[in-house]
Amino acid sequence: MRTTIIAKNELEPLLERLIKQLDQEGRLTHKAHFKRIHWRLTHAHTDLDLAAPIIDLSSARAIGFEFSSTAHALIARILDKTRFLVDELAEQERQVH
Repeated sequence: MRTTIIAKNELEPLLERLIKQLDQEGRLTHKAHFKRIHWRLTHAHTDLDLAAPIIDLSSARAIGFEFSSTAHALIARILDKTRFLVDELAEQERQVH
């Protein structure tokens, strides 16, 4: 649960900025993709609920979207924070087992 709160606090504002940037650039497909991730993150209530949006964020570069330098910088920050969250979740899993 703690990781869910951290994820929301860290990622939601960055995703909102990215979505706004993509909208300004007219990148509607990209915007829709990240809005879906944002929605899933916003509605996550448990650490397990974070799995899908974190996987989607982690694979964002593999999709093949082209990004402006501003959007690319936001994506890089989001991915850095996503890696931190994955590490947090992995550590919690090790402590359980």
